This record gives sequence, C-alpha cells and structure tokens, in this order.
Amino acid sequence: MSISTLIPRHVFGLKGDVRENIHYIDESTVLYPAGHNTVLYSTEQKIQKFIPGTVDTQGITAIAVSASRKFVAVAEKADKAIITIFDLHTLKRRKVLSSADTGSQEYVSIAFSPDGKIIAAQGGAPEWNLMLWIWEKSKVQSMAKSSNPQGNAIYQVSFNPQDSSILAVAGNQVIKLFRAAETSLKPLPAMLGKREPQNYQCHAWIPDEKDRIILGTDQGELLVVEGGEVRATLSSPAEGVGIEAILPYSKGFVVGGDGGLLSLYEKTEEKEYYKKSKTFTIENNIVKVKSLAISPSEEMLLCTLESNQIFLLGLSNSDILKSEEMNFELLSQSFHSQGVTGVDCCIRKPLVGTCSTDKTVRIWNHLDRNTELVKYFPEEAYSIAFHPSGLHILVGFADKLRLMNLLMDDIRAYKEFGIKACGECVFSHGGQYFAAVNGNTIQIYNWATCENIGNLRGHNGKVRSLFWSPDDTKLVSAGMDGAVYEWKLKDFKREKENVLK
Repeated sequence: MSISTLIPRHVFGLKGDVRENIHYIDESTVLYPAGHNTVLYSTEQKIQKFIPGTVDTQGITAIAVSASRKFVAVAEKADKAIITIFDLHTLKRRKVLSSADTGSQEYVSIAFSPDGKIIAAQGGAPEWNLMLWIWEKSKVQSMAKSSNPQGNAIYQVSFNPQDSSILAVAGNQVIKLFRAAETSLKPLPAMLGKREPQNYQCHAWIPDEKDRIILGTDQGELLVVEGGEVRATLSSPAEGVGIEAILPYSKGFVVGGDGGLLSLYEKTEEKEYYKKSKTFTIENNIVKVKSLAISPSEEMLLCTLESNQIFLLGLSNSDILKSEEMNFELLSQSFHSQGVTGVDCCIRKPLVGTCSTDKTVRIWNHLDRNTELVKYFPEEAYSIAFHPSGLHILVGFADKLRLMNLLMDDIRAYKEFGIKACGECVFSHGGQYFAAVNGNTIQIYNWATCENIGNLRGHNGKVRSLFWSPDDTKLVSAGMDGAVYEWKLKDFKREKENVLK
C-alpha cells in the first residue's frame, strides 16, 4: 500500500531565526525558509516551489547558497546536526552531511567556498567546532575549535572571496581567521591586537579587496579591518543601534541593524574608506533587520526582519536615494510575526482564517495567494472558526468568545459570549450551530439566535479538539484526559467513547 504524502501548495510565512535567511537565485527568484521548508518564490509569477525539510529533524538553523547559485545547503537541528545540499535547478537532494564530531545538535552558520567545492560549517554549543566539508565526497577535510576558552557564542563563518583557504569566524568577543591546509585548520595571528574584544554580531569580506573585512558590533560600531588591524571606524547607522547584517555590493556595502534601520555606505578616497550615503527606516517595523540580499543586477535589495517579514527596496533609481520618504514594500504580503494559535478553512470560499500570539487575526485567500484582511487586537486570540458562508468568524479571546463579521476592510464583533480563553471552537457544516469549549465543557449554540441550546459534559481534562459529523447530528471531542467521545445532538448525550488511560 502506497503512503500518500502532503505537498505544500503555498506557504504564508518566514522562519526569521535562521542565519542568512534570504537569497536571490536570479533576478526574479528568491529563496527563504518557511516552517520546515525552503521556499523558492517567483516574484513575477507569484508562485512557490519547495524543498522539504528532513523528516525527524527539529527545524532549519542556517542556509547557504553557492556563488554560482547552482546549489543550496540547508543545515537542520537534530541529535546529530545535518547539512543537506540540493541542486537548485532540479531541486533534487545531492548530499547529506553528518558527523559525530560536530559536538552540537546544530550548525549556527554555514558557507560555501568561492569555488563551491567546500562547505564551512560552524557548530553550535557546547563545543563550537568549525568543520570544513568536501561536500561532494561527504568527507570532513579538517576541524578546529573556533570559540574562546570561555566558550562564547559564534554567530557567523565566511570564506575570503579572493582566497578560499582563508576563513573568518565572528562571535561574542571572538573574531578569528583560519587558514585551511590539506588536513588541518590553522588559526592565524590574533586579529585587532590589544583592542578590547566586543560582541561582533556580523561581518563581511569586501570582494574586490584582498583581505578587507567589515565588522559590526552590538553597540553599532562598524570597523574596517585589513591585515588583522582596524584601519577605520565608520559612523554608526544611528547611535547605539546594534549591527545585525552586512552585505557588500559594487558601490560599497549595506548595513542592517536594530529598529528596522538600513544604511548604505559608499566607497570614498578618504582615509575612512567608506562614507554613509543614506539611512532608511522601515516604517512601523521597529525590529531587528536579520538578513540582507541584493539582486544580481543590484537593482533590488531584500531584507528580512526579526518579526518574520520580508521587505523590498529598489536601489536602481538615484532619486530614491535622495528622497526622504519610505520606499519599502512587502515582498508578497505581511506574515504572522509570532506563533499561530488557531487556523480554520472556509467550506464555500477559498479562505483560511488564522489567529496568533502577535495579536492579529488574518484572512488569507489560498487561491489568489494573498491576504484579504488583517486586524490587530489589544490581546492575543486562542482559537478561530470560519462560518461556511465565509462572512463570519468566531474568535476566542482571554475574556470572551466573539462572533465577528468580515467586512470589505475590517473585522467587526457583533456578539460576545462569556467563555474565557476558548481554546477550540467550530461551526457545523451547515453553519446553523457552533460548538465552543469552556474548560471541560462543550457548549452548543444556535448561530442565528446565539442561544446556548445545550452543554456536553463528561471530559475530565481540557477539551482540545472538536469535529462535526457530515450531517451535523453528532459531534466528536478529544480531551487532555485521553478520552475521545461521540455525542448525539438530539438529546446531548454521549453515544460512544474511547479512553486511553
């Protein structure tokens, strides 16, 4: 018997805690992680292709794309951290890398060498081992401990684009260079001399300079380092704003920081090497910029935020760089910035309703692949149910359960029920009834009159799931007490049960 598998059709969201989580594959294709998938999104056709995550792993932790844009490496957390390499043209898996010597359940940062033959993988706590893989042979070439004796966190590893035998790692009070020999990773003389160590949150090599690195700190300092020494300290995007991402491009580099700040730095002949030419703020998104990507033509800049949003900035027009207004737009639409607590599909329309701990209720159209409505509330919602007509929703809040109308541009409550923190509610298939969980009790209401027509009691623990029979004459409930009950709505009595002790 063949096992059918579920394949995603469209994913609304971004996994914002992944290192280097946005990449351009070509002018109109963007790669990013969402849930346990790596998504290739066509900006022209608005469609997605998917690279699924590995079964039995605990999520994606880092992504790297080769300089040729032919391969993507996806690191995932597991009992033994793994890296899977995929061909970006066929989306087929090429290799899986895993070693007992990683010394951690995850890789915090990975990078391809300039020729694409080696992958540098920075392991996480407690060992902080840096490993070089000859990935086509699934073989570890060399390994070294990259942290300091105190075991401080390392955030990022990268190859020198001019010399693939040189690597840099940066972390909390750690900045080190390594030279890769045939079977060993040799640390190079200490960088920055006697300078007081800082929290180096990110770094980037400047491609057309042999050994120039730009370092960004949590205090907003930008250091130009050459030959292991600080050659210049650049003016910060804003005072005290931590630097989270640095991206080189032909005119200089782009910096992303706290508070939704982006700054462009351009080359200059002066002793500072670079000067800040423009600073932008992403309006209404005062959160960290986590990652940056620039299109091959350098006309478009993408940035991902800690709040799981992806924004686009056009760089081609010189007038844009002179203007003071907001020039950012969302890549596709806004996503939930925190965990989703409830989801329900409409029976008669291609709509999905979700609620989240980010205090929003969102209505998505899965046919048009867009957002129909977003409503912000003063508190988070615990559950959501869609009326079959697609015109009403039920939302469970901390204080009350609210019945709401979906209008053209708003979601408006018109009836409230005294059920606190309702964790599960569901409409019947015909829409004439709805069931709502109130602690261990299930309350049945007539939708048209909003009258409580019956209560189902019997569970000894919280009720977690409800399901109506196709003809709406029965209701099945599952609870934390291990009990599954079938209820008859004619007399509100329990008809069948299955209890796991």
